[in-house]
Amino acid sequence: MSWSRTLKIRQQLRSHVESGEDIGLFFSDLRGFSTYAAREGDHAAFELAEEHEAILRGAIGEHGVIVKSLGDGVMAAFEEPRDALLAAVGLQRALRDRNQETSSALLHAGIGVSSGTPIMTDVDFIGHSVNLAQRLSSIAKGSQVLTTSSVQRRARLPEDLRYVPLGERTLKGVGREEVVEVAWLEEVARVSDVKDRLTLILTERGTIVIEFAKDARRDAAEALRNLLDVGIVDTGPAAAFQRGTARLALRALRGSTSRLEGTIERRIETVRLSLARRGLSLRLGSRTLILPSVDAGEAKRFVEAAGKMQSANSD
Repeated sequence: MSWSRTLKIRQQLRSHVESGEDIGLFFSDLRGFSTYAAREGDHAAFELAEEHEAILRGAIGEHGVIVKSLGDGVMAAFEEPRDALLAAVGLQRALRDRNQETSSALLHAGIGVSSGTPIMTDVDFIGHSVNLAQRLSSIAKGSQVLTTSSVQRRARLPEDLRYVPLGERTLKGVGREEVVEVAWLEEVARVSDVKDRLTLILTERGTIVIEFAKDARRDAAEALRNLLDVGIVDTGPAAAFQRGTARLALRALRGSTSRLEGTIERRIETVRLSLARRGLSLRLGSRTLILPSVDAGEAKRFVEAAGKMQSANSD
């Protein structure tokens, strides 16, 4: 985008803010960036950050501008909140296509979008709506777009997108907000664990998308290590089963916590799903993931829909 175009958009943004009209604020937060930089080096991390920003520039359109790069993320501003949402979806779709076409490090980003009339300086935006968008991006899973119920009320989505209310969340330094997801994948079914740390999405492409909350695998691995280190006082079959499950889960997590990814997408034929006593079990090769405390109805519908798709694909 030319400097004259950028200047024009900034002038339009200032006009909106000064007249009391809400603009859209956008934050994109790369997942696993610090770990990747520590392992691969600053140069490799910088190249990934540059690629992320370049893809975003292509998704921004004619009504937004990048405000600043944050190393592991990017802030942008838009004339309308709807423009910010569409740019967020455009970025996620572009990242998905990029990840499917490359054998290099994967790029996943959690995106937060808010609306408001922030203070606008010559180089930055300051205010509650800015902080809100950043906090939303920090809790978004690796391919999620999160916004608020206030944006939902004023921004109508195209027919291929939909809002999914996620309920009230406490956001650090911001307070409680009604959080809403913009569902952009071609969804057939979805299911999440009760704490919303892990979500499975069955898509029309015949794939299952596994979305991890930020640091979910690191937290889970730490909890499992503590369980094994401290030990289980009880004896008998139940305790032995608990220890075995913990070791199996820890092995499944090893090797995945250091990769630059917040999302995994696999063909339905490569995944085995089953209803387990403690939730929904998903097997990927030699690894098993269990979604504990899921809604029984949602889990059953998800498994049935996946089964139908697998049968149709095998015909």
